[in-house]
Amino acid sequence: MEKKLLSNVEIFFLIVQTQIGIGVLSLPNTLQNSSGNDGWISVLLAGAILQLFLLLYWLLLRRFPTLTITQITTTLLGKYVGTFINFVFYLYFILSSTLVLIIFVKLLKEWLLTITPAWMLTLLILLTCLYLTVSSLQIIARFFVLVSALILLLIIISFMSVKLPMDIQNLFPLGSSGIKNILIGTHDSIFLSLYGFEVALFLYPYARHKKRTFLKTISLANLFVTALSTYFVFLCIMIFSDKLLSQVDYPVLFFLRALEFQFIDRIDQIFIAIWIVPMMMSIVMYTYLASKCISISNKKQPTIVIINTGFIFFLSLLARKDDLSINLYSMFLKYVSYGMLFCLPILLLLLSFLRKETGEKT
Repeated sequence: MEKKLLSNVEIFFLIVQTQIGIGVLSLPNTLQNSSGNDGWISVLLAGAILQLFLLLYWLLLRRFPTLTITQITTTLLGKYVGTFINFVFYLYFILSSTLVLIIFVKLLKEWLLTITPAWMLTLLILLTCLYLTVSSLQIIARFFVLVSALILLLIIISFMSVKLPMDIQNLFPLGSSGIKNILIGTHDSIFLSLYGFEVALFLYPYARHKKRTFLKTISLANLFVTALSTYFVFLCIMIFSDKLLSQVDYPVLFFLRALEFQFIDRIDQIFIAIWIVPMMMSIVMYTYLASKCISISNKKQPTIVIINTGFIFFLSLLARKDDLSINLYSMFLKYVSYGMLFCLPILLLLLSFLRKETGEKT
C-alpha cells in the first residue's frame, strides 16, 4: 500500500471529479423524456438512494480497514471466486473508461474540433490522462484538488443565464409526471450523472481519517454532485419549453450558446474547454482503478496502466460511434453495475456478518 494517506479534502474531490463527467450536460434532455418537469425531483431521489449505498459501503469497509474492495472479495469469497469478481471489476472500469472517452470525443467533434480526426483526439486525450494515471493515488488526488477551482468557474459561467428569459411555471405542477416516471428519471440520473461514487470502495485504506469522518466526507461529495446536477436540471427546465428540451441533446451548452456579450463570444465553447478537465478526470480515475484491480504490487502499476491505456485506445477505435451503439454500450454497463456496485457490496456485507469475519476496526 502507498504510505502517504489522503486527507478529507483529497477524498472529497477524488469522488466529485470522478462523478462530474459528460452526463450532466445531457441529463436535462434525458430526464425530460422520462420524468418531464419533475426531473429535478428524480435527481434528488437518486442522490438519496446513492447515499444509502454509500452508508452500506462504509459499513463494509470499516470491517476491513486495511483492504480495498478487490481484497475484500478474495477474503470473503475465496481466491478463485474473488479473483473472478475482481476481473469483472477490471473489465467494468476499462469499459467505463472507454465509454466516457467515446462520448467525450463525440462531444468535442460536434462542438469544438469538427475537422480533427477522432483517432487523433482519442490519442491526445489518453496520452494526457496517462501522464497523470501512472502517478500514485496521492499525486492524482492533489491534482484533482488543484483543478477543483474550475468547477466553481463553471458554476459562475452558468450564472450568466440570468440574461435569458426563464419561466418558473415550467416547474409546476409538482409531481405531474407521476411516481412511475419520476422513478424512471431517478434510474436515469444514477447511471448518467452520478456515476463515480464507487470510487469510495477503493479509498478507505488510504484515508487519513476513517470511522465516521470518512462517511461524512463521501456523503458531502455525493451531496455536492447531487446539488450540482439538480441545479443544471432546474435551470434547463426553466429556460426551455417541454418540446424544445426533449429535442436538444446538450441543453446546458445550448442555452450558453444563446448568450451574447461584447467582450466574449461563444460562451458555450469556453464552458466546454473548461469542462474538458472533469471529463478527463473520470477517465484517469477509471483507468487507475482498473489497474489496481489486477496489479499485485505498486512497482508494476505504471506498466499495467500503460497496457490498459493502449487497450482502451484500441477498444475506442473498434467501437461503433453511432447513437444506437452508444446506448447499447451504456445499457450493458448498467446491467453490470447492478451486480458489481449494488448487489455485490450488500452480499459481502452480509457474508462478513454471517461468517463473523472482519479486520481490526478503526
